[in-house]
Amino acid sequence: MEQPVSMPWSAPAFTRPPHGWKGVRSVVFPFAPDPEEAVRIMPPEMELSPGPGLIAMLSYPQTEIIHPFKELVVMIPVRVGDVEGNYIPYIYVTTDEALIPGREIALAMGPVGTITGPMPDNLMESQGELAGKPVLNYKLIPGPAGEIEIEEITSVTLDVVPHEAEIGTATVRGDDSDLDPVARLVPGSEGILIAMMSDNTIPAGTVLRRIDRATAPEAEHAGTHA
Repeated sequence: MEQPVSMPWSAPAFTRPPHGWKGVRSVVFPFAPDPEEAVRIMPPEMELSPGPGLIAMLSYPQTEIIHPFKELVVMIPVRVGDVEGNYIPYIYVTTDEALIPGREIALAMGPVGTITGPMPDNLMESQGELAGKPVLNYKLIPGPAGEIEIEEITSVTLDVVPHEAEIGTATVRGDDSDLDPVARLVPGSEGILIAMMSDNTIPAGTVLRRIDRATAPEAEHAGTHA
């Protein structure tokens, strides 16, 4: 029997990657993450890297396998061993259907701003470099008795082909509350806002590192699908 990708195993909700969307609309706001909060929420064996974090709000169109949905992603720059990428500590989607592939396969605040014109070529190049970094995810799956059954850091490099890009300015403000963990990571700030339309493909990922809490953690760089 071919191994399923998502639950239930007898009739998986989604096919194997890659999964693609044409005409994804997104806005991206770079920010300087609070270093103490970033370190506090990072999983084992991950280190904070220099560089900006990103808040991304995306609108995905209808495809053959999933209905339209919207997504908010918070990313911070990290390093795992010699691999640099963007870790996603917080991700929110607007449908349960979209939650399944995000949780099983790979993968409260927002910027308010104004678009002012086309994005300069130099900023387009820098955004291309950021998009080329792998996205690092932390999978923590409990066993039947509540113990940690699977603990992995996975990596996937998204294929983003931009078609239109504009730039503007935005302001981010979070709630000063213990119930708003994103606000502790993302200080209130003002900066550039990038709006883009693109074709996005999420390929199969790899297991970058397995963590065994019963023994000393060991890095694994085998090409195991996430």
